[in-house]
Amino acid sequence: MPEVSETLASFIKPEIMHDEAATLAHDQLLLDEGIVDSFGLQRLLTFVEEEFETFVDDEYLLPGYFESVKAIAELVTQLKS
Repeated sequence: MPEVSETLASFIKPEIMHDEAATLAHDQLLLDEGIVDSFGLQRLLTFVEEEFETFVDDEYLLPGYFESVKAIAELVTQLKS
């Protein structure tokens, strides 16, 4: 899972936060802190599906699954198993 988290953070910082040097803790609340908005969430979902070659079913399209890098990494790991 550490590789998944790093891959996610490596996408979020430049593509959503627009700052590769930004600090992003893996448990930082992406939605609550305004790091990811609805458009960013769609981009993140597309990235997850393409990068990790998985499909995120509608049942997982809930804020809790995308609240942090750690939560998304856990979801990816779950979907891949």
